[in-house]
Parts: sequence; structure tokens; C-alpha cells
Amino acid sequence: MIFINILQLNTFYDNGGAAQISRTLYKKIREKINYDAFFSYGRGNNKGTKLFKFTYKPEVYLHGLITRLTGYEGIGSYFSTKKLIKYIENNNINLIHLHNIHGYYLDLNLIKYFKKNSLPVVWTFHDPWPFTGSCAYISECNRWQIGCGKCPHIEYYPTNYVDQSKIMWKRKRKLFSSGWEPIIVTPSKWLADKVKISFLKDYKIKVINNGININIFRPRDNTTIRKKLGISSEKKVILFVAADLGDKRKGARYFFEALSYLKNEDYMVVTIGKKYKKQFKDIDIDIKQLGYIFEKVKLSEIYSMSDLFCITSLDDNFPTTVLESLASGTTVVGFNVGGIPEQISGDCGILVESRQSKELSKKIKLLLEDDKLNEEMSKNAREKAVNNYSVEKMVNGYIKVYDELLEEL
Repeated sequence: MIFINILQLNTFYDNGGAAQISRTLYKKIREKINYDAFFSYGRGNNKGTKLFKFTYKPEVYLHGLITRLTGYEGIGSYFSTKKLIKYIENNNINLIHLHNIHGYYLDLNLIKYFKKNSLPVVWTFHDPWPFTGSCAYISECNRWQIGCGKCPHIEYYPTNYVDQSKIMWKRKRKLFSSGWEPIIVTPSKWLADKVKISFLKDYKIKVINNGININIFRPRDNTTIRKKLGISSEKKVILFVAADLGDKRKGARYFFEALSYLKNEDYMVVTIGKKYKKQFKDIDIDIKQLGYIFEKVKLSEIYSMSDLFCITSLDDNFPTTVLESLASGTTVVGFNVGGIPEQISGDCGILVESRQSKELSKKIKLLLEDDKLNEEMSKNAREKAVNNYSVEKMVNGYIKVYDELLEEL
């Protein structure tokens, strides 16, 4: 029996959706008989078994500064990347699982090391960054199909002040698209379809949906939860979740515009994430901002006690917030963008076209006023999550990919 040492590599260990998925894989794979799991990350400060932060803090700052001032990415972490390579060799890592490799912490020449040493690689695309000149969010831009340049979203993460997207697109194409054979995994069919028309189209591309803990995210005793939060059982609660409510890509502007069309004292909004500091003009609905919530059980309680979860992202792949809402038995309403339509079929939520605030308000009102419809969708939401989005199903999907890759060696 071959013993497999797998390294999960991501920008963060505990911050963001990609971190949640890579961290889950790291923990679950260690339970498998012939596998061991390691986790390397570049930013944050976490400690644990076979958990390794390899970056030097000054290099992270320098890398970020270089990217912003020159527009060139992945060239400012030489010594940190060298440290990571030493860690890979000392621990006999024989399979690499890449996640996000942007974020000012890694020299992209690491790919050359993988090629030279014939290290098998699985690469999960949590966003389109690997095949664009710079952007991790492509919104309505298709310039990545023709080589980028004249970037209309230079302010998007990873932020820079000089447009080198055309040069970076060519560098990525040269570095990523020849001399190795990674298996690319995307959480959504939407992103897989984008990869298939990019310069990475000739690689194996598989879709494995993100998974969450459906035993934590589940329907709960809402009366007790609302009492604890000081929320009346008579209120119809709309939940909105975003790491930063002021992030334009999360579309909070359109959510609040939709609320301005709703006039009902029985409605209430609860938000999770960095608090929105702007005035809530023309909104006659109570708004309770809870700030950041990191504890999963508490987060599940908020989802469960809500009557509706609203997501107005303008660009998204396969958001775990939607999965958490479905698993908690909470109906979803939002915009028809990215991979979200794959998550929300017509029996567990309603989607409208992006930026259509007035239409969104109509669907919110429909679902809050029609109790029978909402209850039916709530049941379907939970059933869909259990059948499709469990951690176990996701992990088993990745194990099959690992086995397939290793069989080819």
C-alpha cells in the first residue's frame, strides 16, 4: 500500500471560503487509512499538527507593495517559497493540492519546481484568477479570452495601480499551460465552462461541489434562538451575510435598494459581517447588525431563525453562504450570477437578474407573505443540501481525484 502525503496550499488557513474548503480537506483526509495531510499557508497566524506557515512577514509586505506599484504578481516571495520547497522535501510530500495561490505570499516559479520534480498536482479554482491577467473576479468582462490588457477592473483584488494584465496573462499562459498535467477542479459548472474556453482548456477539468457540515448547519429551535437575540417571533427576518458589507461586489447597495421598496413593520433585517457604516436612507425596516460571527453553531442558529436569506453578489463562484442557508432550511433569494443558479433551483429559492432591486423586492415580499410557499421551499432546501452538499460527499469526490492522479504515475 502506498502512503500518500498530501499538502493543501492556500493563502489563509482560517479566512475565507477557500480556506474553509482546504481546511476541511486537510482535517478529513487525515482520517483516511493510507493518507496523511499537511497544510501550508502564507497569511494569518495559526498553529496545529502539520500546519506550516512558511512566509516571512517583510516579504509579504514587499510582495504586496511590488504588485501594487508595478502590476506584476507572484515575484516578491523568493525566500518564503524556497522555505516552502524545503518543507515539501523534508516531509516527503508526494501530492500537492493547490487552492488560492494569489494574495502576495508565493512566487509563481513554484510551478517550475512542480514540473521539474514531476510532482502530481490537483488545483481547485475558487475563482477565475488562474486564467485572467490579474482579476479574481471577472464580473461581466471577457477580456481574459483575448489576452487581457486595458483592464476595466484594475481596482479589483489583487489590487494594483499599473495595468500589466496583458503581460501577466501571457506569463500565466506560459507558466501554467505547458510542461505539467494538473487536474483542475472547480466547485461549479459555471467556472468549469470558463476554464474550458481559457488557455487551460486542454487539462482535465472536474466539478466537485463545495461541502459543509450538514450536522451543524441544520434547522433548529427558532423560538429559543430569537428570544436569546431579542428578536420577536412575530418578525419576518431577512438575513444578509458578507465578510464586508461595504464590498461593492457583494451588492449590498442593491439589497438596501430592494428594502426601500418594502414597507412593513413586521419585517426585520439581520446582517452578519463587517458592519455597514453608511446611513440606511429610505428604509423603514429594523436592521440589526451582528458583526462578525466565527462560531459555526451560532452562525447556524442565525441562518435557521431567519425566514429568508438574501444574496446579491455581482460575481460569485459557488458561495458557501448559500449552502449554509440551504442546510439550515432557509429559503434563498438573490441574483442569477456565477454558480448560484446551480445551487438554487426553483424549488428552494428564487433568483432574479443582477442589479434588479425592484424585482428582488417583489420576490422578497412574495416569500415573506406566502408562508406555505416558503415552508415548502424550506423543506426542499434542507433536502437538497443533505443530498448534494455534505462534507463527506465533497471529500470522497476529492479522494477519487487523488487516486486517479496517482494511478497515472
